[in-house]
Amino acid sequence: MDETEMLGREAGREHLAALDVLRHAKNAFLWLSVVAVVFHVFLWIIFRRLNSGEGASQFEQSIEWMLAIAGFVARASTLVVAGVFIVILLLSLSARLGGAAGLAKACVWSLAALAMLVPWARISSEDVASIPSAIYGADELAKRGGGDGADAFFTFVRFFLCPILVALFLGIAQHRFRSAYRRITMASSTKLPIREL
Repeated sequence: MDETEMLGREAGREHLAALDVLRHAKNAFLWLSVVAVVFHVFLWIIFRRLNSGEGASQFEQSIEWMLAIAGFVARASTLVVAGVFIVILLLSLSARLGGAAGLAKACVWSLAALAMLVPWARISSEDVASIPSAIYGADELAKRGGGDGADAFFTFVRFFLCPILVALFLGIAQHRFRSAYRRITMASSTKLPIREL
């Protein structure tokens, strides 16, 4: 085996090791994000059940900090997941590992999930933390606890459907990544001689 081939194999191993590190980081932050988003849906359902005067205001006070922490974790984790997908795609393209189409699809779905968490309405300099998105605070739960007709529909979309879509988008991105990762690791393992496996 000549020196060029040896250097190529060593670089291939390094690329695969970097890919593995990024995969572990992506998995950790993806689960953090999904748990935080599902936590918001769970609290919305509980709040709707308890939405009756005094009990609702006590409940609102007791969960305000939990919603704030979960909102930060969801936004930050999804941002990290989208960034890791982009880095993995760039690594795959630069090292010619393969699976670029699946990784590009994973990037798009993770960016769609991130877009669902970004505030939708106009940004107010007074209260940036409560800008409407798929993540919400306790004050928004109290304002939009019920309603009827169109208001009830938009409340359902905002507090239930949008967080579920975020989790779904992240799940699709994970599925796309998994198939691309399998393709990359299968293709690279066939290039190594039997004695090195």
